[in-house]
Amino acid sequence: MKIKSRALLGVLNSLVVFVIRMIFKTTRLEFVGDSLDRCPFADTGSERYLYSVWHDSVIPPLFCNVEHNSVALISQHRDADTIEAMLKAARMGAIRGSTTRGGASAMKKLMTSAEGKHVVITPDGPRGPHHQMKPGIVFLASHSGRSIIPNAFAASRCWKFQGSWTSIWIPKPFATVYYLVGNPIHVPEDISREEMREYTDLVQEKMEELEQELEQLLTGPVQERSTVPFRKAA
Repeated sequence: MKIKSRALLGVLNSLVVFVIRMIFKTTRLEFVGDSLDRCPFADTGSERYLYSVWHDSVIPPLFCNVEHNSVALISQHRDADTIEAMLKAARMGAIRGSTTRGGASAMKKLMTSAEGKHVVITPDGPRGPHHQMKPGIVFLASHSGRSIIPNAFAASRCWKFQGSWTSIWIPKPFATVYYLVGNPIHVPEDISREEMREYTDLVQEKMEELEQELEQLLTGPVQERSTVPFRKAA
């Protein structure tokens, strides 16, 4: 059943955000590694990045940081109205736009709206395939001059809600949420289509490496790993 009332939809979105926020208040956030300069939750650096986050892991970036220094790039399609409402309820800014339409002029407008903020992008959205990198984030990096930061999130315990093409996971109460960030990937200006594909494949590869590392952390043998605990999440 599709809810048409904007008022009712707003109430429901606020309720969902409230419940998720209460869950995150019980969780513990562990940053895996020691490169805090690239972690938006610590905000120790001055450079601003494009953060690549798979669509199924989009919840943690919304609730791991109360004072958001990031905005999310979401589709202009009407289906994204609900996502925008939830972002607003979660106190995170949203930019409606596309990473592939409108050329350099559209990119300039997008980045002007995100001035002073990191931009969170789900490169396999809005309709998949699951964990399949699309070239939009590389195109945006090439035109904006911002580097791409691959990201991966995982939880010691979580619920998974299956959608039409991917699932969304939410940590269970008192779980530990692990966050792993990759090295910046700089994309030159005016790259060819072949170079665009090469950089897209590179970001895909780095995202997969982070996922595998977190999977090893959760299921593999215990190893020495540098982790930095943060304050309890939002």
